[in-house]
Amino acid sequence: MRSKLFWAAITAAWFSLYPLAAEFRGDQRPRTDPQPKPAGERPLDDQRPGEERKEPEKSPAPRSERGRDGDGNPGRGQSGRWRWRNMDLRLKSHATVKAAFRQAVLPAKAATVRIRIDGKAVALGAIVEPDGYIISKASLLHGQLTCRMPDGRELPARLLGQSEETDLALLKVEAHDLKTISWRPGGAPPVGSWVATVGQQDDPLAIGVVSAEPRTVPGPRRIPSRRGVLGVSLEQAGAGPRIHEVLQSSAAEEAGLKVGDLVRSIDGRPLRTVRQMVETVGSHPPGKKITLLIERGEDQLRLTATLGKPQPESRRRTAPEDHWGGGPFSERRYGFPSAMPHDTALRPADCGGPLVDTEGNVVGINIARALRVISYAIPASVARKVLAELKNKARSEAAKNGPT
Repeated sequence: MRSKLFWAAITAAWFSLYPLAAEFRGDQRPRTDPQPKPAGERPLDDQRPGEERKEPEKSPAPRSERGRDGDGNPGRGQSGRWRWRNMDLRLKSHATVKAAFRQAVLPAKAATVRIRIDGKAVALGAIVEPDGYIISKASLLHGQLTCRMPDGRELPARLLGQSEETDLALLKVEAHDLKTISWRPGGAPPVGSWVATVGQQDDPLAIGVVSAEPRTVPGPRRIPSRRGVLGVSLEQAGAGPRIHEVLQSSAAEEAGLKVGDLVRSIDGRPLRTVRQMVETVGSHPPGKKITLLIERGEDQLRLTATLGKPQPESRRRTAPEDHWGGGPFSERRYGFPSAMPHDTALRPADCGGPLVDTEGNVVGINIARALRVISYAIPASVARKVLAELKNKARSEAAKNGPT
């Protein structure tokens, strides 16, 4: 397997560095095979004796294509950074390199789950104990959770606990004799080491290298509010909260609520004040369905509303580096006490799962896509410590209150 990885690295480096070398040495050879000439067209070198060579007329290239080669890539006159960007993508996604990691990711693949909310994939998770304990990214988990297991089963999952500092969460599914991840012994891998993000397919989702030693990542820990929004303004009536305004395109409008409706209860819980209704709605996350008992004139209606998300904050809060491209990025991507940077290009929905070395050992749990060339993983040593704390806390609470 080491030899395969070595030759894969050489292949990827050759694919990426050859065009740059050609640029520096003034190589004018085309990067693609020449296109066949249309029937009846003679090569320019085949002119008849005494005939003056005439270059074919060329129409001006569209502005968007000027300075590009036959593949649409920037030509020699373009900035080198564009060429490097193309090479970077080619290196990370080359099938030969991914295939070389296939054997390395197999053990972790057998212990990786896909976490869904209402059927939508939101994160990955790693099985850490045979009886169904799973670690994942906490801030992505809200609502009804299910886990697609390595064998294809869809199992409901319970959130047992989470760490705000590291953004790690502990889940539990009712299953036994599961395969578990194998943690890397010792410290973090050296800077420059190959790493791969594991999914549920044979090849890794993405590959990259460790960019720096684990370090503190400053910044805010909290993510945008997870409180569900109904989309109404309320006023206090004698009998309880009454709808004063229904916002356009809101959950309330889609559910059929109207101005003047008296809200008697939500999910069977009686409401007598505006504050009670605000707290009840806010206790549910976006995407949660609630049932409202409405009094409209002399009629009583039961309406179901799917709560929405709060309005996004001002664009002025967007980080300047977000304009560099490469997104989307994780909502929670800063404020970690210890995180290992690597240049693996992740989707936010692929965070929460294992990051492995060339031996298949888990070096960390992917926690955030931060920038175009930076993702973060909570190092294995930190993740194991948090995992032990969350398990002890969950078992202590279960002993007090009984299993839930």
